[in-house]
Amino acid sequence: MSSPMRWESPPTSTNPKATAPMLARIAHEALRSDGATIVRVISIAVPIRGEGPPKPEVLRPLAEPGVGDLVVAADESVPEATLGAWRGAGASVLVSDHPRGARLNEAAACSRGEILLFLHTDTRLPSGWAAAVRQAVDAGAAGGAFHLGFSGDSPYMAFIATVANLRTSVTRVPYGDQAPFVRRDLFESLGGFAPWPFLEDVDFGQRLRREGRIALLKPPVATSPRRYQERGITRTVLKNWSILLRWRLGASPEALARDYRGR
Repeated sequence: MSSPMRWESPPTSTNPKATAPMLARIAHEALRSDGATIVRVISIAVPIRGEGPPKPEVLRPLAEPGVGDLVVAADESVPEATLGAWRGAGASVLVSDHPRGARLNEAAACSRGEILLFLHTDTRLPSGWAAAVRQAVDAGAAGGAFHLGFSGDSPYMAFIATVANLRTSVTRVPYGDQAPFVRRDLFESLGGFAPWPFLEDVDFGQRLRREGRIALLKPPVATSPRRYQERGITRTVLKNWSILLRWRLGASPEALARDYRGR
């Protein structure tokens, strides 16, 4: 039996130990630096699983105007020090033992933005990302993502990013490390993510592309190449292709998640 979800909102000046649920939190309008009203507020949902504290270079872009709230969807393996670091950065923290897809749905339900953006902890958003996302949605996009890039200057990783971006431009199905975003109304009408531990991003992307245009934005995000470096570039690429093929042939996301994580 699953344990209940635990919700902790960030400390505030009036309530430094705030832990009340935000399910009924009232939406508000963000303001640009020139005082003009931004109609579409963006909520960011970050899934974490056993990671360490967030890096400053990941947090800095999240302070751009128009970001309504930041919700961290953590599983129960995440150390308290990591949760505390996210709270200190202004995030509301949700903790449960549910699969990643279900936790992201819970995070979306607890947020207030008209646009939802899903961000991995090792992915850094580019400068001006919030304005680019709003402009894409205002221009009629159902959702979208950023072109993929990797931190560092490895030509091998640059080649992998080029191939991944070519694939996304053809399929219009971005992956989770590209900071995908979607209009809230479409996210809710599609039922959100499948409650899976893995590949919920691909499944949702395939459903979303039937609803309208998918915008692919530049400049790219900068994702950590750590997994490729630790496991080997060729081995990791072949493993990724194998997992996608097995999924399309009917393998369960649960079994594939265990294989992918080496468990």
